Amino acid sequence: MAANQTMFTDEELIKVRSDTPGLSSRIHLDNCGSSLMPQSVVDVMSNYLESEIRLGGYVAQEQQSAQLSAVYLSLATLFGGSREDYALTSGAVDAWSKAFYSIPLTSADNIVTMYNEYCSNYVACIQRAKHEGVEIRVARASEDGSLDIEHLSELVDENTKIVSITHVASSSGQIANLAAIKAITQKVGAFYILDACQSVGQLPVNFVDIGCDIATATSRKFLRGPRGIGFLYINKASRERLEPAMLTNQSAAWTGDNEYKLVEDASMFEMWERSCLNQVGFGAALEYLTKLGVDKATAQTQCNAQSLRKAIYGINDIEPACQYDASAAIITFNKDGWLAHDVRTAMEKLGIAVQVSSVFHTRLDLGARAIDSAVRVSPHYYNDQSEFDRFLNALDDL
Repeated sequence: MAANQTMFTDEELIKVRSDTPGLSSRIHLDNCGSSLMPQSVVDVMSNYLESEIRLGGYVAQEQQSAQLSAVYLSLATLFGGSREDYALTSGAVDAWSKAFYSIPLTSADNIVTMYNEYCSNYVACIQRAKHEGVEIRVARASEDGSLDIEHLSELVDENTKIVSITHVASSSGQIANLAAIKAITQKVGAFYILDACQSVGQLPVNFVDIGCDIATATSRKFLRGPRGIGFLYINKASRERLEPAMLTNQSAAWTGDNEYKLVEDASMFEMWERSCLNQVGFGAALEYLTKLGVDKATAQTQCNAQSLRKAIYGINDIEPACQYDASAAIITFNKDGWLAHDVRTAMEKLGIAVQVSSVFHTRLDLGARAIDSAVRVSPHYYNDQSEFDRFLNALDDL
């Protein structure tokens, strides 16, 4: 594999890698599944856990209130909007579901989504179609495999209540044309929901510029935070149009025996009981990215993706599973004579972490292309040239 373009100096990359204890024992190429946490995240979480052990959860939370609160400002600084636009949840699916089920629907309404919609989002659409009679409309892929924007535009009409878009599909590195989608959704006033689970941390993302009303993502993927926490972005105009499908003492104040008053910020979608441990860890991960530089980090991830994709697809017995326009840091493929799961097992024995993308996750995409499963590789900015070379040699030697 030819030397990859780098945004980091040699010293900077050495520092990033030394900050990542997990890299000492394996080559980690499953970052769109769960990336490796920096030592600073581990340290913050260890210290917080020690506080909970000594003081109990409530007192530990009170003493670290500033640190816990800072997470919201970090999210707004990195991804646009104000701190009031962000709620913390147990994960991306939790965030997406809370927003989606809070949008009232009737049998006269329709939901428009894409052929590569993620499984948890799509099954929720199916359930609401069954219970409320809403119509699901799916924008198809063009002959070349890219999103058919013209078809998407034709599907959106005055009865469209929700346009649900996955920014980067988990089954490939395709990146949705958000500029075109923004123009379409704004014509009819539908709720524009963006699943940014696979894009935040590997691409520059600003939800205000994107024009979405709602966005969701998780901590554990390219943002390098802990598992078990994610976030919901919902702008003020959308909050004013919605009431959460379920209320808690975090969502509303009990103002009278039979009365309540909703909070005005995005915390109306939060739960009081949460993992403060994960929250401080997430905050530390966001701080690490901010100090590193979002533009530098995301540019390096995309450079790694571009060169690794070219190298993988250059191996003779490799069959690409990504569409032609895929360019993000998710690369899927199959190897002649091998099942995807067997490739993963063989790599694991060599200390190389890859993943499998299954038809169960993006059925409308992979199913239409007769792909049951594929090996999925997702590099990050902290992966270096020697790791890529070792992986490619191992893949070629299978």
